[in-house]
Amino acid sequence: MEMNLYARLADQLADQIREGVFRVGDKLPSVRQMAKKQQVSISTVNTAYGVLEDRGWIEARPKSGYYVRKRKEDRLSTPTQTRHTPKPRPANTSQLVMEVQRDAAARKGVSMSAAIPALDFPILKQVQRTFAQMARSKTFLGIGYDSPEGVREFRHQIARRAVDAGVFISPECIITSAGCQNAMALCLRVLTQPGDIVAVESPCYYGLLQMIETFGLKALEIPAHPQTGLSLEALQLALEKWPIKVVLTVATFSNPIGSLMPDERKAELVKILGRYDIPLIEDDVYGDLYFGDHRPKAVKAFDPDGRVLLCSSLSKTIDPQLRLGWVMPGRYFEAVSHRKFINSIALPTLPQMVMAEVLSQGMYDRHLRQARECYRQRFARLLDLVNEHFPEGTRISRPQGGLVAWFELPRKIDTTQLYHRAHAEGVMLAPGELFSISGQYRHCFRLNYAQGWSPERELAVRKIGQWVKEELQSS
Repeated sequence: MEMNLYARLADQLADQIREGVFRVGDKLPSVRQMAKKQQVSISTVNTAYGVLEDRGWIEARPKSGYYVRKRKEDRLSTPTQTRHTPKPRPANTSQLVMEVQRDAAARKGVSMSAAIPALDFPILKQVQRTFAQMARSKTFLGIGYDSPEGVREFRHQIARRAVDAGVFISPECIITSAGCQNAMALCLRVLTQPGDIVAVESPCYYGLLQMIETFGLKALEIPAHPQTGLSLEALQLALEKWPIKVVLTVATFSNPIGSLMPDERKAELVKILGRYDIPLIEDDVYGDLYFGDHRPKAVKAFDPDGRVLLCSSLSKTIDPQLRLGWVMPGRYFEAVSHRKFINSIALPTLPQMVMAEVLSQGMYDRHLRQARECYRQRFARLLDLVNEHFPEGTRISRPQGGLVAWFELPRKIDTTQLYHRAHAEGVMLAPGELFSISGQYRHCFRLNYAQGWSPERELAVRKIGQWVKEELQSS
């Protein structure tokens, strides 16, 4: 497991080589020196150096030691931004969505298709222990329904943490939900009627397209830049042309391209919404998984009028099984609260009590620090593998946080066919056609890099690269 000391040491040294601390031709400290410096055993350092040697970072020279070797240059460009002229379309995503979801749930083969967090962090055991302790000591049965807004202690912790995203809010202004997607569904139900137009960034998470389809809405795909996200210029043009009822965006580490909208553009987005008097549903579920020095602000941090409905959950930071999310619906609070009451009356009390306890004790912050560093290193390893095993012309996004990366291949590659070939070999990825209703991403796919790099997972990435090469050679 990557949580082992030797794997962490190998990742740290690889980072130092990337950053130029050790340059090509430099000699690494001896095994004994490194063991003393890192306060680990000699066998740990030997294993870490072996991992770096296998990955091509260093080479052993007889009777001399380990030296940094020359590697292939990073030749991967970022994906291109689509330039199509958007028009509203009924969302009619295929059954392929359900097949991909079932594959992810089956836990067979090597699954890199679903946007789920790694499940090898200590916090999961801490959550289990807290569940057990509170189930024995707290009253959560025989008390009837909780309030539609949710357990106040849990909402208090969410309000406390929202400050990091630049959002200052009272617990009384937060409503709990069964995950982030459920929160967004509640908001869409309140803000739209069948036939209405919803503006979404493109590519767009397929679960949201499924939701739009189910509600009888029309999706208007607005191009997104792989670094800065939703194109405000394209949105402005669309607002002038179409009667858009609501905008839906993942402004911080979007799914699937991992883009991060800069603060000044988030502020400008809110100004545009104000000019047209329309609301925005913000999916901020990845906001805590940043790789940089500080958490990016949410769009809602720039919202003085309450027209931004911020939705999030613990599904991407701890575990989707918790099914605990929330919405800060601003001026639409009463309508969203009533819609939740109609749909489910209330959520189970025990999970909210448990997570209120977990969030209050500091273990969640420790977990996030560990997770962010692991995900950053795991993405860096993905780049190494793709540079080594994928053909010329491959493009990959450079997320600054989150769990997923977006691949753009030469246009002659059909990633739905690639998906079926990989599936037959026990490798799961998410083909690009799922992320649009206009059929423009059939040469793209999404990959989850959050799980620890085992030999099986590294082999799966090498296989995908080989299959793409074979397809290019045969076409």
